[in-house]
Amino acid sequence: MEVSRRNLFKGMTVSALMMSAPAFAQLEAPQKWDAEYDIVIVGGGAAGLSAATVAADEKLSAVLFEKQSFLGGSSVLNGGMFIVAGTKEQEKQGIKDSQELFFKDMMRAGKNKNNPDVVKAFVKTANEQYDFILNKLKLHPDMVVHQGYQSVPRSHHFVTSQILTAMAAYAKKGGVKIETGVKVLRLVWNKDHSRIAGVEIESKGKKQFVLAKKGVLLAAGGFSRNPELLGRYNPPLESAASIAGAGTQGDGILMGLSVGADMLDVAYIKATYGFRLNPKHIDEQSQLYWSGGIIVNKNVKRFTDESQSYKVLADFALAQPEGKSYIVFDRQMAENDFKNNPQERILIESIVKENKVPEWIFAGETIEDAAKKAGLNPKELAKTVKEYNEGIKNDSDAFGRKTLVDTSGKPIPLDKGPFYIMPATAAVIATYCGLKINKDAKVQNVFGEVIPGLWAAGEMTGGVHGAGYMSGSAFGKAQTFGRIAAKDIAKQK
Repeated sequence: MEVSRRNLFKGMTVSALMMSAPAFAQLEAPQKWDAEYDIVIVGGGAAGLSAATVAADEKLSAVLFEKQSFLGGSSVLNGGMFIVAGTKEQEKQGIKDSQELFFKDMMRAGKNKNNPDVVKAFVKTANEQYDFILNKLKLHPDMVVHQGYQSVPRSHHFVTSQILTAMAAYAKKGGVKIETGVKVLRLVWNKDHSRIAGVEIESKGKKQFVLAKKGVLLAAGGFSRNPELLGRYNPPLESAASIAGAGTQGDGILMGLSVGADMLDVAYIKATYGFRLNPKHIDEQSQLYWSGGIIVNKNVKRFTDESQSYKVLADFALAQPEGKSYIVFDRQMAENDFKNNPQERILIESIVKENKVPEWIFAGETIEDAAKKAGLNPKELAKTVKEYNEGIKNDSDAFGRKTLVDTSGKPIPLDKGPFYIMPATAAVIATYCGLKINKDAKVQNVFGEVIPGLWAAGEMTGGVHGAGYMSGSAFGKAQTFGRIAAKDIAKQK
């Protein structure tokens, strides 16, 4: 069902009204548009660039506006995992997967708080986008990785920059106009206020109005770099470290709220666990706990099952005394992780290849030696490790750990020195919540009514992840819903 502007006011939340009130005077359609296109794409990350490739294939006149001076958004910091089921790469490795299992895992990860119709659209169209990457962009994954909440290995690893660069080049070749350094200020209604007609932009200090004859796609990212919004929706994260693109200020979300869009999943905003202290980049995250490592607090006591999602681990870690925690692992685990997890290679490469220990990791031939260097109680840590080893051996772990990651892999004893201790923290890498959309990526209000002329994709949308997060799903979700949105916009008259 579509909603007029008059009915839209009835569906606006109080917070949306408060944030949008000053904007309505600027939302009237201008007497003359400065430029016009079939589709206006707001944001140059994975979602926006994916939509631009579809616009090129559909022969749409299209423009993409990116406020930063470069493309990529937070996707630049992505680890390159594209989650998709039933591929030839999986088949070659004997991995039995299906869209049905993918869907079940997504719903399980989201504790059934995610929208099943939206999740089904993601799962189905992910294969289309994956085929596009292979066949049109001529890029291929170098491995398939098993990550959190995946029943089987499903994360296909690509070099992120190659995908982003290839999509931008493909779109430009197909006639899409891509402009960086252009900020989209507001969404603009048409004359009779029945649909979103375009946007107001600011370029080189000059404001202009751009008409979108078929539709506007918001793909402007989340708000990891906006402490005010983080504090509003999840106060404990207001001062958390952030590993996200500088442009993730919530601009697109605020634009959506200003025209009555509903907001989903804000209660489930979570940090990601495993970063070195004072992190600056996504590559400074460790997942060594999924290769057998354990996590302890400053009192060298374990506090949870390490096989869980790094989002869940973050909640437990932040709740520890002084928010301090440490990942404890041995040489065997480091080598296994380096071999099987491409995201880990930069962080521990010097350990595995050169026997050189980075300054943020403490090492010792015995667990006691490593503990001393890390400033932890040697005897207590040795006791904790001994109890853990005995627990997994006898299938009686104190925290119920039975696997390495999610439902896969058998825990291994922490007993092959040298031993390593990495002080770790949690950081916000994405907000994983946002505007409510339907299966076609159309933006909806609180009554589930479509706001005509408006679509959204990528990190700034809700309903996909629900109350949890399947590792590796963000990069794929962004590209997939960029595709879904642009294809739906192309159908509009």
